[in-house]
Amino acid sequence: MIASVRRRRQVWAVWRAVGILAFACLILAPLGYMVVVSLTPDSQVGGGAIFPTHVAWGNYVRMWGTINLARDIGNSLLISASTGVMATLVAMGAAYVTARFRFPGRRFFLLSLATFQTIPGVMLLLPLFAIIVVLQTALRVTLIGTYFTVIMTYLTFALPFASWLLVSYLAAIPVELEEAALVDGAGRLQVVRHIVLPLAVPGMVVTFVFSFLLAWGDVLFASVLTNQSTRTLAVGLQAYVSAGETGGDVYWGQLMAASLASGLPIVVIFLLLQRYIIGGLTGGALKG
Repeated sequence: MIASVRRRRQVWAVWRAVGILAFACLILAPLGYMVVVSLTPDSQVGGGAIFPTHVAWGNYVRMWGTINLARDIGNSLLISASTGVMATLVAMGAAYVTARFRFPGRRFFLLSLATFQTIPGVMLLLPLFAIIVVLQTALRVTLIGTYFTVIMTYLTFALPFASWLLVSYLAAIPVELEEAALVDGAGRLQVVRHIVLPLAVPGMVVTFVFSFLLAWGDVLFASVLTNQSTRTLAVGLQAYVSAGETGGDVYWGQLMAASLASGLPIVVIFLLLQRYIIGGLTGGALKG
């Protein structure tokens, strides 16, 4: 009996090790290849070389001059952070009202939030662009190529998910805490500020991160709604290919180096907010 239990434990340990190794390979293999290519001369990458004959550290220097990479990173940070903050604040208000009050159409509103997530963004690109052009012509203001238009566009996609996420999180906060504060004479705004918001910080951080990532990684809408000065990083990375094609070899090394650099802000955000992110995700899983 003891030998059988020990054998099962050994088999489980082997399968667990295999699973961890396979997962690590799936995650680390593409990242490792990006590092190798970023240190390989462009001519060797185009020739099919797997490993470089000499390390091209210059790719990490030249990538800043081939395109205006610093500007593109700044644009992405501005647009993504603005989208994350605005989506979190607006969704917080909508989610609190939905979670705490009963009103006509509440179930339809919740259903519409979930339904909107099933609509592919490519289906909305042309209608949205046409509406923006019509407004631009009617109001005689510049909308295409402005930060405002891009941020508002991302908000239309971030708000439904953000609201749905926060409704689930706020519903898990005991309503008795708010009722006790109201009985003691606190107003509704005081209850939200001093009780609800502190308890909802993990959920709000998770909402901010998801909204930030939605804007950070988008190429479809950014490629249509931005111009040279407001171009985001996701669109700017494509310029390494077009710049290289006009001069001969594609700048693969610089492209991979810039791609690695573009992931650093996400890593920094996760390291700074990981306590809240993990708390928000596990809190929603356990309470919701």
